[in-house]
Amino acid sequence: YNIMRKLKFLLVTLLIISAVPVQARRKASKKQQKEQVQLPAKVDSISYAFGIDAGNGIKAAFKDIKERSDLELKPEIFVQAFNNVLLNDSAVFTKEEAADILNKFGAEMQRIAREKQKIAAEKNLAEGKAFLAAKASEVGVQKTESGLLYVVERQGTGEKPTLNDRVKVHYTGKLINGKKFDSSYDRQQPLELSVGGVIAGWQEGLQLMPVGSKYIFYIPSELGYGERGAGKDIPANSALIFEVELLEIIR
Repeated sequence: YNIMRKLKFLLVTLLIISAVPVQARRKASKKQQKEQVQLPAKVDSISYAFGIDAGNGIKAAFKDIKERSDLELKPEIFVQAFNNVLLNDSAVFTKEEAADILNKFGAEMQRIAREKQKIAAEKNLAEGKAFLAAKASEVGVQKTESGLLYVVERQGTGEKPTLNDRVKVHYTGKLINGKKFDSSYDRQQPLELSVGGVIAGWQEGLQLMPVGSKYIFYIPSELGYGERGAGKDIPANSALIFEVELLEIIR
């Protein structure tokens, strides 16, 4: 994510925002606004369509900035700056001053994002450890030296894979709060993978399973995706739960 790209996008789209006075738009109802729009020529419709496209982008950008920084930008000031620049070139700031303000704001947003990520990661780590400690005391839960926990749902009678094997599996992955982030069952398509090419918790767990088995893995973050997490679905320091069926060893 590039916050400066988002901020520059807001500046660029100033060029295609409607210059209708803000107070007039506020007083008009949606129906009245629609009646006031006249699009007699093709270029008018195209211009208006560009305005809709830009408006949706700006609306999403405003929402994104609010979520990331708790700062609610003011559309009326945004449009005022457009009017000042496009209609009479009388903006309060120069281009250089505006760029400096946005650069500083971008840096501040990045700092806030890092702080939020750090706090969330620490919280995830503590919650994961507490969850796994409680789970380890439950009947039927086994623990390896590395800290991997597992439950045998069904014990197969086939061969166990090695680190160098490829296998076919069905699985569902969840966070400890129960949120599902991936499932081959939902796709109705087993996954083929290299045992040595997956996260450490899977590598260890798969080698415990005879073909035909179904296990549940409870994986500490250090045996999963650790501090980096995995995209938006698996936050940093997340303990993970996987239900895994070992269907076949592929050689």
